[in-house]
Amino acid sequence: MDAERHDNEGYQRFREAMQSGRLEAGMVVTQNELCDLLGLSLSPLRETLVLLEEFGLVEIKPRTGIRIVYPEVAFIRENYQFRIMIETYALRAFGETVTPEWLASMRARHDDCRAALTGAVDFEQAQTQIITLDRKMHRDIVEALDNRAILATHTRIQENLGMVRRVHRRAIFRNQLIDTIDEHMRVIASLEQGDVPGAVANLEAHFRGATHRTFAA
Repeated sequence: MDAERHDNEGYQRFREAMQSGRLEAGMVVTQNELCDLLGLSLSPLRETLVLLEEFGLVEIKPRTGIRIVYPEVAFIRENYQFRIMIETYALRAFGETVTPEWLASMRARHDDCRAALTGAVDFEQAQTQIITLDRKMHRDIVEALDNRAILATHTRIQENLGMVRRVHRRAIFRNQLIDTIDEHMRVIASLEQGDVPGAVANLEAHFRGATHRTFAA
């Protein structure tokens, strides 16, 4: 099952190595070097490489080595397109079961984030607050499908897009975070009104804005 494959220890170690900078996009390494970096023996590394190659995260080059993917425009677009497909599909299910308590909590937490961004709170702290809330809101929507394989794939896509921001040094500015809050609030408002198609349309608009911010940064 896909969810179980995402639990592969080597895959998790690869993600941690990318996040820490021990592995970098575009780097070429040998199997032995990757074994040392990830703390794996050759047999589990080969299993991990099959998974990483399938996920588009490495390229196996005979007589050259293993190339870590460098996220070009096509990689970014593909991941955004896949994420949009998952979340718009999930939102149709979520909109039928969303509770008033969830909506009230999300509205209050977004209001708190806006106050932090426009007040005297340190920007780094305010940024962490909205990024954490953003991840929760999108994950809650996907969890409504009650499908571990889809949730695992969505998590991987989120990690891919996080890698894009690190590799391309995408700076995040205050007005971009406020735009994110405004876009989220339109989705929330539609759900409060029981307008699921409107919520889906607002989510698609949010993704258009997020895609623009990624490429324009």
